[in-house]
Amino acid sequence: MRNAMSFLAALVVVRLVVELVGVPPQITRYISSTVGLLGVAIYVAAVGPLRGGLRKFSQFFLPALILAAWTEAWIILATVLAAVLRLSRSHFAEPEDYGNWGHLGRHLLGHAIETGVFFVVVLLLMTMVHILWRWPITVAPGALLGVFVIMRFWTEALGLEPLRTAAWSSTLLMLLSAFYLGGVGARVGLTKARQLLIPSLVLAWAWRAWIYLATVFAALVPFFKTHFFDPSRGDVPMRLLKALGTNVLEGLIVSLFVWGIAVWIACATYVESAIASGESLAE
Repeated sequence: MRNAMSFLAALVVVRLVVELVGVPPQITRYISSTVGLLGVAIYVAAVGPLRGGLRKFSQFFLPALILAAWTEAWIILATVLAAVLRLSRSHFAEPEDYGNWGHLGRHLLGHAIETGVFFVVVLLLMTMVHILWRWPITVAPGALLGVFVIMRFWTEALGLEPLRTAAWSSTLLMLLSAFYLGGVGARVGLTKARQLLIPSLVLAWAWRAWIYLATVFAALVPFFKTHFFDPSRGDVPMRLLKALGTNVLEGLIVSLFVWGIAVWIACATYVESAIASGESLAE
Protein backbone atom coordinates (compact mmCIF):
# COMPACT_ATOMS: atom_id res chain seq x y z
CA MET A 1 0.00 0.00 0.00
CA ARG A 2 2.81 2.42 0.81
CA ASN A 3 4.29 2.18 -2.68
CA ALA A 4 0.84 2.60 -4.21
CA MET A 5 0.13 5.67 -2.07
CA SER A 6 3.52 7.16 -2.90
CA PHE A 7 2.79 6.68 -6.59
CA LEU A 8 -0.58 8.47 -6.30
CA ALA A 9 0.96 11.38 -4.40
CA ALA A 10 3.74 11.61 -6.99
CA LEU A 11 1.20 11.88 -9.81
CA VAL A 12 -0.40 14.95 -8.23
CA VAL A 13 2.94 16.59 -7.39
CA VAL A 14 4.41 15.93 -10.83
CA ARG A 15 1.25 17.25 -12.50
CA LEU A 16 1.48 20.47 -10.48
CA VAL A 17 5.20 20.92 -11.14
CA VAL A 18 5.06 20.34 -14.90
CA GLU A 19 2.14 22.77 -15.16
CA LEU A 20 4.09 25.43 -13.29
CA VAL A 21 7.12 25.11 -15.57
CA GLY A 22 4.90 25.80 -18.55
CA VAL A 23 4.28 22.39 -20.09
CA PRO A 24 1.17 22.67 -22.34
CA PRO A 25 -2.12 21.29 -20.98
CA GLN A 26 -2.28 18.95 -23.99
CA ILE A 27 0.63 17.08 -22.38
CA THR A 28 0.01 17.54 -18.65
CA ARG A 29 -3.50 16.08 -18.90
CA TYR A 30 -1.90 12.67 -19.46
CA ILE A 31 -0.63 12.77 -15.87
CA SER A 32 -3.98 11.81 -14.36
CA SER A 33 -4.28 10.91 -10.68
CA THR A 34 -7.80 9.63 -11.35
CA VAL A 35 -6.64 7.06 -13.89
CA GLY A 36 -3.69 6.29 -11.62
CA LEU A 37 -6.10 5.60 -8.75
CA LEU A 38 -8.10 3.14 -10.85
CA GLY A 39 -4.96 1.33 -11.95
CA VAL A 40 -3.65 1.20 -8.38
CA ALA A 41 -6.96 -0.25 -7.18
CA ILE A 42 -6.64 -3.14 -9.63
CA TYR A 43 -2.96 -3.61 -8.74
CA VAL A 44 -3.60 -3.73 -4.98
CA ALA A 45 -6.43 -6.23 -5.37
CA ALA A 46 -4.30 -8.43 -7.64
CA VAL A 47 -1.11 -8.35 -5.56
CA GLY A 48 -2.54 -8.08 -2.04
CA PRO A 49 -3.33 -11.79 -1.57
CA LEU A 50 0.20 -12.70 -2.64
CA ARG A 51 1.50 -10.74 0.35
CA GLY A 52 -0.78 -12.37 2.87
CA GLY A 53 -3.64 -9.87 2.91
CA LEU A 54 -6.89 -8.93 1.19
CA ARG A 55 -8.22 -12.48 1.03
CA LYS A 56 -11.76 -11.59 2.10
CA PHE A 57 -14.19 -9.07 0.64
CA SER A 58 -14.58 -7.36 4.01
CA GLN A 59 -10.87 -6.51 3.96
CA PHE A 60 -11.26 -4.29 0.89
CA PHE A 61 -13.33 -1.51 2.44
CA LEU A 62 -10.52 0.15 4.38
CA PRO A 63 -7.91 0.06 1.56
CA ALA A 64 -10.49 1.40 -0.89
CA LEU A 65 -11.34 4.26 1.45
CA ILE A 66 -7.67 5.01 2.16
CA LEU A 67 -6.73 5.11 -1.54
CA ALA A 68 -9.70 7.34 -2.43
CA ALA A 69 -9.19 9.72 0.51
CA TRP A 70 -5.41 9.84 0.02
CA THR A 71 -5.73 10.79 -3.64
CA GLU A 72 -8.30 13.48 -2.95
CA ALA A 73 -6.25 14.83 -0.03
CA TRP A 74 -3.32 15.49 -2.35
CA ILE A 75 -5.61 17.05 -4.94
CA ILE A 76 -7.11 19.31 -2.26
CA LEU A 77 -3.62 20.28 -1.07
CA ALA A 78 -2.56 21.15 -4.61
CA THR A 79 -5.77 23.13 -5.10
CA VAL A 80 -5.22 25.17 -1.93
CA LEU A 81 -1.61 25.92 -2.88
CA ALA A 82 -2.62 26.95 -6.39
CA ALA A 83 -5.38 29.20 -5.05
CA VAL A 84 -3.39 30.85 -2.24
CA LEU A 85 -0.31 31.42 -4.40
CA ARG A 86 -2.43 32.33 -7.44
CA LEU A 87 -0.70 29.79 -9.66
CA SER A 88 -2.50 30.62 -12.87
CA ARG A 89 -0.68 27.96 -14.88
CA SER A 90 -2.11 25.19 -12.73
CA HIS A 91 -5.48 23.60 -13.50
CA PHE A 92 -6.08 22.66 -9.86
CA ALA A 93 -7.48 26.04 -8.81
CA GLU A 94 -9.91 28.12 -10.84
CA PRO A 95 -9.41 31.90 -11.26
CA GLU A 96 -12.54 32.41 -9.15
CA ASP A 97 -10.76 30.70 -6.25
CA TYR A 98 -8.12 33.43 -5.98
CA GLY A 99 -8.89 35.46 -2.87
CA ASN A 100 -12.45 34.14 -2.76
CA TRP A 101 -12.57 31.78 0.22
CA GLY A 102 -16.24 31.03 -0.25
CA HIS A 103 -15.73 29.85 -3.81
CA LEU A 104 -12.59 27.94 -2.82
CA GLY A 105 -14.47 26.28 0.03
CA ARG A 106 -17.18 25.06 -2.33
CA HIS A 107 -14.49 23.83 -4.72
CA LEU A 108 -12.81 21.86 -1.93
CA LEU A 109 -16.17 20.52 -0.75
CA GLY A 110 -16.73 19.12 -4.22
CA HIS A 111 -13.43 17.27 -4.00
CA ALA A 112 -14.35 15.95 -0.55
CA ILE A 113 -17.63 14.60 -1.95
CA GLU A 114 -15.68 12.98 -4.79
CA THR A 115 -13.95 10.87 -2.15
CA GLY A 116 -17.17 8.95 -1.66
CA VAL A 117 -17.59 8.43 -5.40
CA PHE A 118 -14.00 7.26 -5.80
CA PHE A 119 -14.44 4.93 -2.84
CA VAL A 120 -17.36 3.18 -4.53
CA VAL A 121 -15.55 2.92 -7.88
CA VAL A 122 -12.32 1.66 -6.28
CA LEU A 123 -14.22 -0.89 -4.21
CA LEU A 124 -16.01 -2.11 -7.34
CA LEU A 125 -12.76 -2.57 -9.26
CA MET A 126 -11.10 -4.33 -6.36
CA THR A 127 -14.11 -6.62 -5.98
CA MET A 128 -13.94 -7.66 -9.62
CA VAL A 129 -10.29 -8.65 -9.23
CA HIS A 130 -11.05 -10.33 -5.89
CA ILE A 131 -13.59 -12.61 -7.62
CA LEU A 132 -10.89 -13.71 -10.06
CA TRP A 133 -8.83 -15.05 -7.15
CA ARG A 134 -11.21 -18.05 -7.00
CA TRP A 135 -9.31 -19.12 -10.13
CA PRO A 136 -5.75 -17.81 -9.55
CA ILE A 137 -4.65 -18.52 -13.11
CA THR A 138 -7.07 -15.82 -14.32
CA VAL A 139 -5.93 -13.01 -12.00
CA ALA A 140 -2.98 -11.64 -13.99
CA PRO A 141 -4.65 -11.54 -17.44
CA GLY A 142 -8.01 -10.52 -15.96
CA ALA A 143 -6.50 -7.57 -14.09
CA LEU A 144 -4.50 -6.50 -17.13
CA LEU A 145 -7.65 -6.60 -19.27
CA GLY A 146 -9.23 -4.18 -16.81
CA VAL A 147 -6.28 -1.81 -17.11
CA PHE A 148 -6.46 -1.94 -20.91
CA VAL A 149 -10.19 -1.14 -20.91
CA ILE A 150 -9.60 1.80 -18.55
CA MET A 151 -6.77 3.12 -20.72
CA ARG A 152 -8.88 2.74 -23.88
CA PHE A 153 -11.73 4.66 -22.26
CA TRP A 154 -9.39 7.37 -20.97
CA THR A 155 -7.55 7.92 -24.26
CA GLU A 156 -10.84 8.13 -26.15
CA ALA A 157 -12.23 10.56 -23.56
CA LEU A 158 -9.16 12.75 -24.13
CA GLY A 159 -10.03 12.91 -27.81
CA LEU A 160 -7.07 10.99 -29.20
CA GLU A 161 -7.22 9.68 -32.73
CA PRO A 162 -8.72 6.18 -33.17
CA LEU A 163 -5.38 4.95 -34.49
CA ARG A 164 -3.77 5.73 -31.13
CA THR A 165 -6.60 4.57 -28.89
CA ALA A 166 -6.68 1.25 -30.76
CA ALA A 167 -3.26 0.51 -29.28
CA TRP A 168 -5.13 -0.30 -26.05
CA SER A 169 -7.09 -3.09 -27.70
CA SER A 170 -8.45 -5.44 -25.06
CA THR A 171 -9.54 -7.79 -27.85
CA LEU A 172 -5.94 -8.44 -28.85
CA LEU A 173 -4.97 -8.81 -25.20
CA MET A 174 -7.78 -11.33 -24.78
CA LEU A 175 -6.24 -13.42 -27.54
CA LEU A 176 -2.82 -13.25 -25.88
CA SER A 177 -4.45 -14.18 -22.56
CA ALA A 178 -5.62 -17.44 -24.12
CA PHE A 179 -2.00 -18.34 -24.88
CA TYR A 180 -1.05 -17.33 -21.35
CA LEU A 181 -3.81 -19.50 -19.90
CA GLY A 182 -2.60 -22.55 -21.79
CA GLY A 183 1.10 -21.98 -21.23
CA VAL A 184 1.03 -21.09 -17.54
CA GLY A 185 -1.90 -23.41 -16.83
CA ALA A 186 0.13 -26.41 -17.96
CA ARG A 187 2.90 -25.39 -15.59
CA VAL A 188 0.53 -25.45 -12.60
CA GLY A 189 -1.17 -28.72 -13.45
CA LEU A 190 -4.01 -27.62 -15.75
CA THR A 191 -3.17 -30.01 -18.56
CA LYS A 192 -6.60 -31.45 -19.37
CA ALA A 193 -9.32 -29.81 -21.44
CA ARG A 194 -11.93 -29.96 -18.68
CA GLN A 195 -9.53 -28.26 -16.25
CA LEU A 196 -9.20 -25.26 -18.57
CA LEU A 197 -12.89 -24.85 -19.36
CA ILE A 198 -13.94 -22.90 -16.26
CA PRO A 199 -10.88 -20.58 -16.30
CA SER A 200 -11.59 -19.86 -19.97
CA LEU A 201 -15.20 -18.98 -19.18
CA VAL A 202 -14.17 -16.82 -16.22
CA LEU A 203 -11.53 -14.95 -18.21
CA ALA A 204 -13.85 -14.28 -21.15
CA TRP A 205 -16.68 -13.08 -18.92
CA ALA A 206 -14.24 -10.98 -16.89
CA TRP A 207 -13.23 -9.26 -20.11
CA ARG A 208 -16.84 -8.56 -21.06
CA ALA A 209 -17.54 -7.40 -17.48
CA TRP A 210 -14.81 -4.76 -17.81
CA ILE A 211 -16.30 -3.72 -21.15
CA TYR A 212 -19.79 -3.48 -19.68
CA LEU A 213 -18.52 -1.44 -16.73
CA ALA A 214 -17.00 1.04 -19.20
CA THR A 215 -20.30 1.07 -21.09
CA VAL A 216 -22.27 1.93 -17.97
CA PHE A 217 -19.80 4.64 -17.01
CA ALA A 218 -20.02 6.16 -20.49
CA ALA A 219 -23.80 6.23 -20.11
CA LEU A 220 -23.65 7.86 -16.66
CA VAL A 221 -21.05 10.46 -17.66
CA PRO A 222 -22.19 11.57 -21.14
CA PHE A 223 -19.59 14.32 -21.58
CA PHE A 224 -16.97 11.59 -22.13
CA LYS A 225 -17.13 10.66 -25.80
CA THR A 226 -16.07 7.05 -26.33
CA HIS A 227 -16.97 4.14 -28.57
CA PHE A 228 -18.32 2.18 -25.61
CA PHE A 229 -21.68 3.96 -25.50
CA ASP A 230 -23.39 6.95 -27.09
CA PRO A 231 -26.00 8.43 -24.69
CA SER A 232 -27.23 10.90 -27.33
CA ARG A 233 -29.13 8.12 -29.09
CA GLY A 234 -31.55 7.94 -26.15
CA ASP A 235 -33.36 4.95 -24.60
CA VAL A 236 -30.39 4.48 -22.28
CA PRO A 237 -31.87 1.92 -19.79
CA MET A 238 -33.09 -0.45 -22.51
CA ARG A 239 -29.83 -0.19 -24.47
CA LEU A 240 -27.81 -0.91 -21.32
CA LEU A 241 -29.98 -3.96 -20.66
CA LYS A 242 -29.42 -5.18 -24.22
CA ALA A 243 -25.70 -4.51 -23.85
CA LEU A 244 -25.66 -6.69 -20.72
CA GLY A 245 -27.23 -9.60 -22.57
CA THR A 246 -24.92 -9.10 -25.53
CA ASN A 247 -21.84 -9.10 -23.33
CA VAL A 248 -22.91 -12.29 -21.57
CA LEU A 249 -23.44 -14.01 -24.92
CA GLU A 250 -20.20 -12.67 -26.40
CA GLY A 251 -18.32 -13.81 -23.33
CA LEU A 252 -19.66 -17.33 -23.79
CA ILE A 253 -18.69 -17.41 -27.45
CA VAL A 254 -15.22 -15.95 -26.83
CA SER A 255 -14.62 -18.43 -24.03
CA LEU A 256 -14.87 -21.29 -26.53
CA PHE A 257 -12.11 -19.76 -28.64
CA VAL A 258 -10.03 -19.09 -25.52
CA TRP A 259 -10.59 -22.66 -24.36
CA GLY A 260 -9.51 -24.09 -27.70
CA ILE A 261 -6.30 -22.04 -27.80
CA ALA A 262 -5.55 -22.73 -24.13
CA VAL A 263 -5.99 -26.51 -24.58
CA TRP A 264 -3.77 -26.46 -27.66
CA ILE A 265 -0.99 -24.52 -25.92
CA ALA A 266 -1.33 -26.58 -22.73
CA CYS A 267 -0.95 -29.83 -24.66
CA ALA A 268 2.11 -28.52 -26.48
CA THR A 269 3.63 -27.24 -23.22
CA TYR A 270 2.92 -30.50 -21.40
CA VAL A 271 4.51 -32.60 -24.15
CA GLU A 272 7.56 -30.33 -24.24
CA SER A 273 7.92 -30.56 -20.46
CA ALA A 274 7.57 -34.34 -20.56
CA ILE A 275 10.29 -34.60 -23.22
CA ALA A 276 12.57 -32.30 -21.22
CA SER A 277 11.98 -34.35 -18.07
CA GLY A 278 12.75 -37.56 -19.97
CA GLU A 279 16.00 -36.14 -21.25
CA SER A 280 16.95 -35.02 -17.73
CA LEU A 281 16.29 -38.52 -16.34
CA ALA A 282 18.29 -40.09 -19.15
CA GLU A 283 21.25 -37.94 -18.28
